[in-house]
Amino acid sequence: MDPNDFSIRGVEMHSNNRFQTGSWRWKSLDRVLRFMGGNDLNALIFHQVDLTDWLVWPRKFFTPEIMRSRWPARLAAVENARSHIREVVRRAAEQRAGFYLEVKEIWYPDEIIELHPELMEIKGVVCPTHPFWWEFERAKYEELLEEIPDLAGVIMSAGSRESKLTLAVRNCTCERCRNYDPAVWYANLIRSIYEPLKARNKTLTIRDFAFSRTDQNFILDACSAVSPEVIMAMKNTPHDYYPTFPDNPRIGHSNGHPQWVEFDTWGQYFAMGLFPCSVVEDMQRRLRHCKESGVSGVWFRTDLEVINDHGAFNSFDVLNLFGGALLSKRIEQDLDNVYRAWLAYGLADPLKSESEQGPPVPVPAEYLPRFREFMRVSWAVLEGTLYVRGLVFTEGSCQFPVSVDRAFSNMLVFQGREDWEPGSSKRVEPTEENMKIILADKERAQRDVARLPGILRLDELDLPVEFKDSLKAMLELYQLYVRGYCLCTVACFWTKKATLTKAAADVAEASKAGEQVAAYRDEVMQRLADTYYTQHVYWFFDLDHLASLVADIRRKVAALG
Repeated sequence: MDPNDFSIRGVEMHSNNRFQTGSWRWKSLDRVLRFMGGNDLNALIFHQVDLTDWLVWPRKFFTPEIMRSRWPARLAAVENARSHIREVVRRAAEQRAGFYLEVKEIWYPDEIIELHPELMEIKGVVCPTHPFWWEFERAKYEELLEEIPDLAGVIMSAGSRESKLTLAVRNCTCERCRNYDPAVWYANLIRSIYEPLKARNKTLTIRDFAFSRTDQNFILDACSAVSPEVIMAMKNTPHDYYPTFPDNPRIGHSNGHPQWVEFDTWGQYFAMGLFPCSVVEDMQRRLRHCKESGVSGVWFRTDLEVINDHGAFNSFDVLNLFGGALLSKRIEQDLDNVYRAWLAYGLADPLKSESEQGPPVPVPAEYLPRFREFMRVSWAVLEGTLYVRGLVFTEGSCQFPVSVDRAFSNMLVFQGREDWEPGSSKRVEPTEENMKIILADKERAQRDVARLPGILRLDELDLPVEFKDSLKAMLELYQLYVRGYCLCTVACFWTKKATLTKAAADVAEASKAGEQVAAYRDEVMQRLADTYYTQHVYWFFDLDHLASLVADIRRKVAALG
C-alpha cells in the first residue's frame, strides 16, 4: 500500500504544436526528471493539445504511399516525435515514473479533411457529430499504443473550447448537430478512446476543463455511461487555476469515479514567475480538502504552451513545485520544510529564460524568514493587482486589458465566477460602495509591492552580484507593473461607472484615469526602449494593449461629453 497521502504525484510540462517548449528540449527534460527522482514524483505528463497527431498518422487513413507522395514533411515530423517520446518514456521509467499524454479531443490533422470532404456537410464547417470521428479516434489510439507500448495512460479534455472540434462550441448547424444529445456525444468520444486503452491495460483520465457547470455535468455523466474505471481529473478550482476561486465543486462528487486533481505552480493567473509568489499555503489547504474528498492522484503544472522557454524552473515559483512534491507525500507538515527545500535547491533568475539558466543559486537557511515573508506578501500583491474582489481581471494571462467592455466580459463571462458562486458578480458592480473597496484594494497592492525590496534586503545577502542586480531589476519592474495594472483597473471601473450614471463627476474621473493610463504607457515605452529582457516581460507590458485601452476610454468619454 502506498504510504503517501496520494498514490499519483505528477509533474506536467506543456508543449505546443511546433515543438518549441520544454517537453522537446533535453535540458528542460533532464532538469524535470532529476527533480522528480529527487522528490519521489511518479508521473510525468506531457500536455500538448495535438500530440497524438504528431505520434501517429494513423495508418488506417494515411497509407505509407500517400504520406511519402503527398505529405512527406509530416511523415518525417511524426517519426522524429515518436522517437523522442519513446526516449522520454524510457528515461521517465528510470526515475520510477509513468509517462502520460495530456491532449484535447477531438483533434485531427488538417489533411484528413482532404481525404474525407464529407466531414464538411456545411461548407467551411467541420461537423463534430459525424460518425466518422468515433472510428478515427479509435484507430488513432490503437496505433498510438502499438507505437508507444509503455505509455502509462492518456489524460483527455473532452469539453474544452480549445479542442479543434467539439460539440461544446456548436459551430456546426447541421440537423444532426442541432439534435445531438451532448451527453451521448461526450460518451461516444470517451468510449472510442477508453476501449483501445482498456484493451492494453492503460488508464484513461477525463479532464474537466469545462467552462460551465452544465458542461461539467455532461462530461462526468458521460464518464459514468462508459465505465466506472474512467478516472475523473479536475482542476483544483473550477474552470481554471484561479487561487481566489472556491474549490472545484466536483471534488468529492465524482459519481464514484477515481479522482485526480491538478494544480498550477508557475502562475498563469498569478504572474508566471516573472513576479514570483507563494501559493503553497493555499495548496496545503486544498490538498487537505482533496484527501478528505477521496482524491487519489494530484499533479502540478510547471509552464504554459503559449509562452516559450519559461516555467517554474526559471523563477522563484519552483517553490510551489516543491510544495506540491512534499505536500502530496505528507500534507500535514510545517511549511518551513517546503521553504527550506526550495532555498537548498537554489534560486533561478526570473529575468532569464529557462534555456539561459545556469545552476540554481543556493541560499543559506538563515535567510529563510525573509524569503518566506517575501513570497507570501508577493501573493497578497498579486491578489490585489490581478483580481478585483476575487474575480479575474486580466486579458489572457496577466496582460493589461484592451478595452473596458472586454475587461468586464473577461471578468464576468469568460472567466466568470458567478456560475460557481452565485452573487459574486455583485461585488464588482461599479457602485459607490464597491468602488471605495476596489480603489482601496488597488492602493494596498501598490503599498505592498513597495515593501518587497525592504523585505529581501538584497544588499545584505551573500549572493552573486550579477544575480542580485537582476533581482533588483525584477523588483523595479514589479512595482512598475503593479502601478500600471492598478491604473488600468481603476480607469476601467470609472469608465464603466460613467457609462452607467452619465454623471459629470464620473465622466471627469474616467477621463482623468484614462489619461493617467496614457501617461503610464509613455513611461513604459521609455523604460523598455533598447532593453533586452526575456520575452514574457514584453508580454506583461504590452504597449498595444495599453494604447487600445486608452483609445477605448477616450471614445467612451467623448460619447458621454
